[in-house]
Amino acid sequence: MPSKEDLNLFGKTENAPEFPHFRKFFFWPFGKKKKMTVTAQRPGAVSPEELKRRVRDFGEGAIVEILRIGYDGTIDDIPMMIKITSITEDSFSGRIVNVERQMIEERTEKLVFAKKGGGIIEFFYDEGDIKDIARSVDETVLAESRDVSSQKEILAALEIGDRIMMAYHDEKQHGSVNVEGTLLAKSEENIRFKIMIEKVNRIELEKKVEKEFDVEKDLVIDIDMI
Repeated sequence: MPSKEDLNLFGKTENAPEFPHFRKFFFWPFGKKKKMTVTAQRPGAVSPEELKRRVRDFGEGAIVEILRIGYDGTIDDIPMMIKITSITEDSFSGRIVNVERQMIEERTEKLVFAKKGGGIIEFFYDEGDIKDIARSVDETVLAESRDVSSQKEILAALEIGDRIMMAYHDEKQHGSVNVEGTLLAKSEENIRFKIMIEKVNRIELEKKVEKEFDVEKDLVIDIDMI
């Protein structure tokens, strides 16, 4: 057994023998990031073959929602929304466009999402941590399915100070948002209104958001009183 003096974490002394495995696992090259090998698929995860098939069906440029499974088996509360930027034989990459997650992280200092990452994220088919992946509801479909007349009627029945729950589509971020808050103001014609957003996807914000909407111009999906 070599002595402590014979070993050097950053190299080898004259008397130290060769330890190939020792050097392999403790030498940090600070080079290009490599794919981590996962030995087992997490229970409930989509199989690598099915995941690859779905991603190829979606194609580059598609906006999809991904639910991931944590190391402890817990599933993300909020789906990660990404725009697929590239597809290869082993993986696919995407740019995060999840406006709900961004709002929560920006407005809730004590809550941290470990998997948010930033910019472009690469997903390997055999990592075994994706619970589900599905195409995000198309903006055109949302616009066609909404009922502006019904939304005006709901606004007419609401009073300032009422607690409301609503969903809207952020055109700039290409994502839908589910919020709860208090009605601050509304126009006489029940078209424009202002809300103090207090919760996003049922998560309370530490820093509230004041936002205005126009049911004829903005893509307001649904409004309801709590």
